[in-house]
Amino acid sequence: MVRKQVNVSLNDAEFAALNFLALEHNTKRSTILKNLINHHQLKEPKMMPQQALEINHQLKKMGNNLNQLTKLAHQNGQMESLSPLYEMRDELNQICQQLK
Repeated sequence: MVRKQVNVSLNDAEFAALNFLALEHNTKRSTILKNLINHHQLKEPKMMPQQALEINHQLKKMGNNLNQLTKLAHQNGQMESLSPLYEMRDELNQICQQLK
């Protein structure tokens, strides 16, 4: 088996956490990283990144349309019809945030 080497850049907090784990387990930092890799279970993504980007793009387009409708309502003095538009805009923003 050919061993491969990987260099990792860590910020101060990450490096301190790695050092702490190595001291706590009385082992080398590399052993801690190997154990984390070998025993860490990744969650299955809810959707593929490309799907999330496409959904996010479509939602932003819908948000732009809502903003245009809101602007028209302001210009035409139809302020009473804005409440549902604001609610829809807020819901779209929440969905976009969840996709990030």
